[in-house]
Amino acid sequence: MLFSKRFYFMFCCLFIALFGCKSTTSPSLTVSGLAFYNDANSTIENIKLTVVESAKMVSCNLVEPQSYCGTGFPQARYQGADLVLSWQTSQGQIISRPVLLKQPQQFDASKRYAAVIKFTDPTNFEAFFTVNPRPF
Repeated sequence: MLFSKRFYFMFCCLFIALFGCKSTTSPSLTVSGLAFYNDANSTIENIKLTVVESAKMVSCNLVEPQSYCGTGFPQARYQGADLVLSWQTSQGQIISRPVLLKQPQQFDASKRYAAVIKFTDPTNFEAFFTVNPRPF
């Protein structure tokens, strides 16, 4: 799947807002990617993941059933942020919900993780980190 320069620029802005530099005393996740997976049986459109504080976002226009839209980026330590996910179903319903993307209690600090938003059906999703690109 090809990504436009605009998508890459927006993703870099979101990346900086989500994973920017901050000193911590406890280990934090190293993140190097983001993916929107569509495990629903219908198309998901106009997906936007927005950082509430900065209003920076990343988006994908269309993710067909059983496919994904994603990108990698230089690794960074996860810092957390208030996020909102919005999307449109193939029936035209527009949905907007907060995203809880929590750092796991236990993780391997020597590995890089990807943030995943997985649509389980047209109106619901799961948000998590994974080491493997598609272990679910």
